[in-house]
Amino acid sequence: MTAVAVDPERLLKELRALWRDLGKQDQNGVLRACAMTFIVVVDEARDANILGETIANLMHEHPSRAIVIRVRDCPGQVMEARVFAQCWMPFGRRQQICCEQVEIISSPASLGDVASVVRGLIVPDLPSILFCPSENLWWMPEFRELFPLAGKIIVDSCAMPDSERVLEFWGQVPTATYQLGDLIWGRLTPWRQAVARIFEDKAGADAVRTLQSVTLRYSGTAPTSGILYLAGWFQKVLGAQISVVLASGEGAGYSGVSAIELQGPGLQASVAMKEGGSAETKVNGQTLEVILFPTGTEEAALRQELAVQGRDPLFEALLPLAAEFRGSL
Repeated sequence: MTAVAVDPERLLKELRALWRDLGKQDQNGVLRACAMTFIVVVDEARDANILGETIANLMHEHPSRAIVIRVRDCPGQVMEARVFAQCWMPFGRRQQICCEQVEIISSPASLGDVASVVRGLIVPDLPSILFCPSENLWWMPEFRELFPLAGKIIVDSCAMPDSERVLEFWGQVPTATYQLGDLIWGRLTPWRQAVARIFEDKAGADAVRTLQSVTLRYSGTAPTSGILYLAGWFQKVLGAQISVVLASGEGAGYSGVSAIELQGPGLQASVAMKEGGSAETKVNGQTLEVILFPTGTEEAALRQELAVQGRDPLFEALLPLAAEFRGSL
């Protein structure tokens, strides 16, 4: 199907027909749910079943008109589209709840034309969010033509080779225009919570004021986006007078981090990963706690990110600081 043949008006007509058919099939009717437009852009090679299940599960809490754009690695102009519904029956109810989904398959050469199609499918007066976990697409000018269609841009640098390059990407996105999100930032929440618990009593609150250095140990062979985000976070929260050092770690890691070490007068504290997904917090040689960090699935990370209303000012403020750490490597 050519780009001309994929017309937003035709797709909207098919969606209206879909709702009529759904209503006829169920004597109790169906409830149409939509709180946003959710645009997802991925490589076609990405597992369609896993992606579809993730979107379907997210719709229970974040109902949307999902527009899934699968980019096919092929030459020439290719664009195909279809519409369908994601439906579920809430416990104790007799009426199905359904959300719309539009799937578009496009070649890289046709991706620029997809923006005009998607523009006609945006639900008026509701938030529009763009999610792209496929980092090879970030650098394509045609992909960036989708930016004006969204108020928020979400990526996932967690499994990205050379994940620190996400900071290069953020440097090319007008932060004043768009809300920004990276799923790895949400996955770092257990680390930040563990550090916060060290300082939650009065003695800890006093110790944080005299903290001198923070050492962030990364798993793998090089600093990851997660380590750089944490470095920016510590610098933002504690100030420029604190020394933040990046160093190679040993053993298991979680979201690219193997340990966090904090030092100051009378304080030697650490949070370090152990085998089996647990993290041990020590303060001055004594174990404060051992907790199990949650399994970080993409679905859970997306659910957490979509729950953020409006801007995440802390995340956006740490980005230039994280970029400085990357520049000093």
